[in-house]
Amino acid sequence: MRHSPIFLRLYAGFAVVILFSILIVGLMVQRQIEQASLRDISNNLSSQAFILQQSFANTGQQTQSQIQQTLKQIGQRTDTRVTLLTKDGVVIADSEFNASEMDNHRYRPEIIAANTADIGQSRRYSKTLQKPMLYVAVSAMASSGNLGYIRTALPTQRIDEEINYLRRVIIIAASLTALIALFIGYWLAMSFARPLRQMTLIAKNYAHGRYQLRIPSQRRDEIGDLARSLNQMADISSQRFDIIKTERDQLSTILKSMNEGVITVTSEGLITHVNAAACRMLRTSGERCLGQALKDIDGSDNLDQAFRQCQQQQTSVEQTIQLDGYTFSRHYRLHVTLLKQSHRADAILVLQDITAVQRIDKMRADFVANASHELKTPITAIRGFAETLIEDDTIDHAIQQRFMRKIHGQSIRLSALVSDLLALSRLESNDEAYNTQVDLQRVVQRVCANLQAVAQTQQVTLELQTKDGPVTLLGDDNALGQMATNLIDNAIKYTAAKGTVTVALTVTEGLAVLAVKDNGLGINESDQERIFERFYRVDKARSQSLGGTGLGLAIVKHIVQSHKGRLQLKSKLNQGSTFTITIPLSTHTSKL
Repeated sequence: MRHSPIFLRLYAGFAVVILFSILIVGLMVQRQIEQASLRDISNNLSSQAFILQQSFANTGQQTQSQIQQTLKQIGQRTDTRVTLLTKDGVVIADSEFNASEMDNHRYRPEIIAANTADIGQSRRYSKTLQKPMLYVAVSAMASSGNLGYIRTALPTQRIDEEINYLRRVIIIAASLTALIALFIGYWLAMSFARPLRQMTLIAKNYAHGRYQLRIPSQRRDEIGDLARSLNQMADISSQRFDIIKTERDQLSTILKSMNEGVITVTSEGLITHVNAAACRMLRTSGERCLGQALKDIDGSDNLDQAFRQCQQQQTSVEQTIQLDGYTFSRHYRLHVTLLKQSHRADAILVLQDITAVQRIDKMRADFVANASHELKTPITAIRGFAETLIEDDTIDHAIQQRFMRKIHGQSIRLSALVSDLLALSRLESNDEAYNTQVDLQRVVQRVCANLQAVAQTQQVTLELQTKDGPVTLLGDDNALGQMATNLIDNAIKYTAAKGTVTVALTVTEGLAVLAVKDNGLGINESDQERIFERFYRVDKARSQSLGGTGLGLAIVKHIVQSHKGRLQLKSKLNQGSTFTITIPLSTHTSKL
């Protein structure tokens, strides 16, 4: 297993300290032991010399051979070389050599030292024995003989052997101590490094969001405290991460479901986030927007200008703008706000599409203006004719009758207009489900029968094409009748003489399909989107001459929507028009 760097540092430091300490201690012990051994040997030789001093105090009473023999026996028993010398350094006897063959020892170091301090010591090479020796010389006490010095000696080889033996013992002991200490150091280093390595690995997992892992924390020391702190940190981080993730998911869901476009930018104007609605408005994708500047994704430069204005004024900016790239102009409400929690002047831009709102406002204004105009016209006519009749008593009877007919006609027109307005208001406010079964075929047949006379008057052929059997759906009989009447009546009015209006009722895939087709004037493509607006007329002069209120198709649209149906228009100018209505059938209706 590969060891961690902290283990290698701990163990290497521990090993260096142990080995260096054992080396120093070993050297010091060895030196002390060597010195103590030499001192003990020297003392031992000195003691032997002092003891022998008593034995050979009276050398004059013994012959040379007796002294030599005695000295040889002592040397063999003590394993020590013993030499007797006169005060002049002449060798009297030696335990290992013939005294007559030995040189004068007066100037030997140990003899010189003993002459000065009663005891002398020297470690040197012996020419006689041809090996290094340790010598200890002692001055002899006053005696009647000629004995001057007693010298004891040991070969240093024996001393070196003893010291080497002690050195080996010390080395072995130091080695065993070092091994034991290194093993203990390894265990201690591992006991520190292993949990730290484990903490490091688990901390890396924490960094990647894997907070479910835990560090063993049974130890009762600082490492255990650190492990418990990391586990507690993981618990808190996991809880906070879950909260942040939940909030992020909620925010992401909110941003995705918003109809408003949301864009966040940095202080340099670079996009950091854009939701789906903003991508639709800017006609781009999130991948293309992220990291781009505002001026690069908006050719009109309105977004970047509003953002720079917000930065300069340090306040929210709200304005109405238009974006490039659309066939028809679209209007947006732009709101730019600096993010207060950001220290880099980041901002958020919110785009709201107000094209439909402005269109509805315009339609409302047009409706009020048109309604006022439509109501004012018959009221003004009725008032004018009535004032003329009241103020002129001499008016001719025929003219009076004509004025009365005009007043009657305008009142009928006013009544029809009010009725249509009330019907339209009722349809817009009605949100109740229908539960009455109505036979749409009978309704269409009844309407066509009622309008047959009008078609004949206009010299228009009215054709009805239906299949046998009822076409049953849930709805309002009167409303469906008004829907069919308005469509067919309009087709007759705007079809020239000798033209044809075809009414076809079919059933397809659970849907009732009512198609009203004419070969009349047709409707321009630019007017087809607004034809179902209230009071909107393609040809206002012709519509007024035909007595229309401008609410017929708007009423048809709302009736179809209230029956969960769909209204479609196909028309070409001077080629006629086809209005198609599809309404779901009742579940009790048999498939035809």
